[in-house]
Order: sequence, then C-alpha cells, then structure tokens
Amino acid sequence: MKSASLLFAFLAGGIFLAALAQVPEGTRLRRSTMPSYRHTAEGNKLDFVITGSTVSNVGPQTLLVSQFELTSFRNGDPRQTNIIAQAPRCQVDVSNNVASDPGPLQIFTPTTNLFVQGVGFVFTQSNHFLIISNDVKTRVVKSLLKSSVLAASRSNATAQAEHVFISADHGEFNFDSNVVDYAGNVHMVDPQLDLTSDLLTIRFSTNGAVESILARQNVVLTTTNNGRATGATGYYYVTNGNEMMRLTTDASWRNGDEEAKANEFEYDSTRHFLTLINHVRVRWPNAAPGPAGGGTNPGPPQAGTNGFRELFADFATLQFPPTNGPVEAMHARGNVLILNQADQSSATAEVADYRRTTDRVELTGNPVWWNTNMEVKADTLSADLGAKIYHARTGARFKMRTGGGATNQSTGAPGHSSNQWLFIASAAIEYQTNLAVFYRNVETRLVENDRLQDTLNCDLLTLHLTNNKVESAVAVGEVHGETAPDKAGVVKTIACGQLNAYLSPVTGFMKNVDAITNVVIEEKGSGPGAASNKLSAETVTAQFSAVTNQIERAVAERNVVLDQIKAGKTTHATSSHGVYTTSNDQVLLTGTPLARSDDYLITGSDFMIWKPKTNNFGAFGQYKIVPIKLAAGLKPL
Repeated sequence: MKSASLLFAFLAGGIFLAALAQVPEGTRLRRSTMPSYRHTAEGNKLDFVITGSTVSNVGPQTLLVSQFELTSFRNGDPRQTNIIAQAPRCQVDVSNNVASDPGPLQIFTPTTNLFVQGVGFVFTQSNHFLIISNDVKTRVVKSLLKSSVLAASRSNATAQAEHVFISADHGEFNFDSNVVDYAGNVHMVDPQLDLTSDLLTIRFSTNGAVESILARQNVVLTTTNNGRATGATGYYYVTNGNEMMRLTTDASWRNGDEEAKANEFEYDSTRHFLTLINHVRVRWPNAAPGPAGGGTNPGPPQAGTNGFRELFADFATLQFPPTNGPVEAMHARGNVLILNQADQSSATAEVADYRRTTDRVELTGNPVWWNTNMEVKADTLSADLGAKIYHARTGARFKMRTGGGATNQSTGAPGHSSNQWLFIASAAIEYQTNLAVFYRNVETRLVENDRLQDTLNCDLLTLHLTNNKVESAVAVGEVHGETAPDKAGVVKTIACGQLNAYLSPVTGFMKNVDAITNVVIEEKGSGPGAASNKLSAETVTAQFSAVTNQIERAVAERNVVLDQIKAGKTTHATSSHGVYTTSNDQVLLTGTPLARSDDYLITGSDFMIWKPKTNNFGAFGQYKIVPIKLAAGLKPL
C-alpha cells in the first residue's frame, strides 16, 4: 500500500495548476505536459508529470483538463513509474487549490497491484484530502500488506496472486494522516475473509503498509472455514507477528450448529484462535459416540441429535482447525456454567477445558455437577460427554436421591420418602449411566427428611443403577456399617471384608444382602444394662420383606458364633451353619452346635433351635446338657 500513499502525496503538488491559470481566459491548449519537481539537498528531482489532451481556462481562476493523467516517479527517476492517476476530465480551482469532477477517477500502479476507482472526486491540496463521492472500489495485492488479513501464512507466489477488494458508497483519503475512510455498504473481501460494515477506516504506516483496519456499525465478518461473526465494531491489527481482529459490543459468531456470543471477540487468524470476553455464551451440539465396536478408542464423536450444550463464562477461548470443521478445543474461566440438554444436567466451576476429539470436559475451581436426582463435587471433575462418563478426583462428594415416593407394584405398599438422599465421600469417583464406583476412604450416609439413617465406610464401593436408582451395591475392604438409633435406641452395626446389597429400584427397599469374610453383626440398645446381640460368621446372607423392608430370613455359614446379653443374662452359641427366620422368631443351628448360658452348657445335639426374644433353647438328638456349676473347669460367662 506504499504506492497508494505516494500517489496521494503526488496529487498534492499543484504547481502546474498555478502556471496554467496565467493563460488568458478562453484559451485552449492541446496536449499539454507539465512536470513538477521536488527540492532536495541533492538538488531538484522529478516528482511527477501531468498531461492532458486539452487544457482550457474556463474562468478567472478555473481550468478544465481533459484526458487528465498524472504519473509519479520513484526517487526522481523517470524510468521508475510509481503511480498513475487518470480521469476523463478534471476541473481545477487555482485560487483554492482544489481539483474536482463529477466523473470517474482511477488510480493504479504500472503492474496494477494497486487499483482505486470511483465516481465524483474532490481533492484539496492544502490538507491533502481526497474525497471520492460514489461507487469507490479498491483492489490491492496481498503482498503489499504488512501481513495477510485474517489468513494463514502463504508462499510469496500465492500472496502475489491473491487480492483484497474493498467497495463502498463513499471514500475519504487523508494523506497527511495516512488514513482512508470508507462509508456506506462497505464490503471487504479477502481469500479467507468477507467483511461488511457501515464504516471502515484503514490506517497506513509511513512506508505504506496496512497498520490497522477499523470497521464500525453492523460489522459482519465471515471466514472461509470458521463461520460468521458480527459486532458493532471490528478492529484489525498486527501484534507480535499475529493478525488480530477484534469485534466489540454484543459480538456473536456462528458456524453451522455452533455459535458464540460475548461483549467482545478477539480473533487471532495466525493461530485460528477466538477469544471471548465478558458475558460469554457458547452453544454447540451434543455428539453421538464414534463407530460401533470401536473399543476403548472409538474415534472422534459424530454429529448428534440429542440437543445442545451451552457454556456461560466471563472469559473463553475457542481453538479452530486450520481447515473446515467444528471447534477443536475450548477454555473458559470465571463463573463457568455448563448446561447439557442430553441428560438435563448442569455444572459450575471457575475453569473449564473441552476437547472435541475426545468429547471431554474438565472442570476445576470448586466444580459442581448436578441434575434433578444427583450432585457431584470434587477438586477436579471431568466428563466424557458423548459416553456420559463422569470422573471426580480428590475430595469427591456425591449426593443422589434414592427415594421417589413410588409404590410397590405387586403389593401397593409405599416406597421410601422422596426426600431420601445418599451422600458419599471418597478420594475419587467414576460415574456413568448405570454404574458409579467410589475409590479409597469411602464414607456413605443415608439421610431421610434431614435425619441420618445409615452409614457405611469401606475402601471401594460400586453402585449399579437403574434410572438413577440404586439396584445393587458392593462394598469391599474394611467394611463397616451402622444404622441410626431406632425408637427404642437400638443401633445395628456390621463389619466384614465385602458387603453386597441388592435393592428394588422401584421402592428403594432392600431385597437381600450378602456379607462375606469375617462378618460381625451387632445390635445394641442404649443405656446401662441394655440388651445386645452379636453374630459372627464367615458369610451371612439376609433376605428382606418387600412390604416391611425388614429381614425375613438370614443364613450364616462357617464359624457361626451367637452372643446375647439380655436382662443381665448371657447366651453363647456356636455352629457351622445357622438360619434365622422372623416368622417364628427362631434360629436353627446345625453342624456341631453348642450353646452355653450362665446356667448350663448344651453339647452333642444334632441341631438346636434358639428363640432370641425369649432366650429359650431346644436341643435335638443325642445332646448333653450340663449345669455350669458341675461342668469341670467352666466359669460363668
């Protein structure tokens, strides 16, 4: 664009005009040629030459030049043509040093790497100001620009072949300030860019290169591979070798199903990077999983039909691909909120990072993810959105509604309260549609109507889910569970190596429980002298009533030990197998059973039946019963 600024300086010469004004009025000269020289320390140098087919003196201080042509030269060398300006005619007001005409004007270089044309022009020599009134068109080879506008780096040959086109209703060229203003239906076209606006200002550096471009009012920016952006103001500049375009005042961008809005955009075309500032909103479609059978690496997600995701933040950046395609990555920070229509979930955090290739988002800075029935917190939350797999790392907290007020379909009995919640704390969580796994230092609390019901601690907890309801739970490693005191103040506890629980997802009631490895189950009342029961075994399996959610039957296997303290009396029994049934309130002991109370010892029976509530024993077979005081070496319990 250096040639353009030189042209406008040459138009400012005006020396020949004063000379022609001395010709008597009405005089007409044919094929006039008028050189103009510039004074330098090295002497006068040829600046430009003006020619016209005729020059007429049409008034006291007015000249009319037909077939006007101005040719400027570089470094005073007449062999180095710089700029050529042509017009069918030009009227000159010599007294005011103003040249004008309602007809066309064109300005170009010998190689036409710069070309400007328009209809109706006025040039004022005093302030070097040129106005082209109508239909202004500018064409410039991109190699003349300081850096290609909103485009990737190109070879010199490619840049030489590419042009930037600017059209407008009106143009004003201020050559002292190296500024050009376009107004009215402004349209700027680049091989990678299409920009429209009401106003456009181009500022040149002293060597003629484009320094900045400012578009104002109804700015619309379209790139070949990155969609369409709009804003009240658009500003182009080059910094640190990168080309930047800034859109301000309710900026918006759209590319297919992807869109973004913010108070301000800043686009780095060199790195294909869009920055969004203040009141950020990004919307993009949910993605379907990759091809079936893809294994652990099914490939990038494909376009989905299950709604959109929306991101709100104070600040965000979008990484575009070098060629056509959706956004590759996003980074957002400051009051981040993400909404997902696919699973009706929401998430908040201070920082969010998203990658399209894995369809994965990571949240940090007090992140929280939730839906109607569930909430997850941790130091770091991440999600494979397409696969609907969620991860929580360090200080994980999980909350899930377990009650639903549903009724049992077979009995009509009511289910749990809808205000029943499961709280789980652990070091880490992996959650997906039908599975949740909790790792290390797992602490589980069941709360109903804001009252603690049950607790469970373990090293590893796995929940199998159906419609966000627990269908089964597996606790492993140092398992310890405890119930809240009932109305009588009785607390039940269990300890074992592994605990498997199976529930009805409809009612939330327990169906059966398997306790494995060193099982200890205790039931204790409150206060001094309260009754207690204790069961130890290698395994215990319990079945629950679908109506009352109470144990109906329990089976203990291997090394079975029963201890009871009731009304100040103790009972101790052992066997290899025990079965408890609530219907008749009895425990059946088989496999070398033994029973001992404060008063007697029973051995050698085939099986025994114990009634815990009444503390009565029945022995069957060739048993032996011995009073404690007669049993050698035995001491009261």
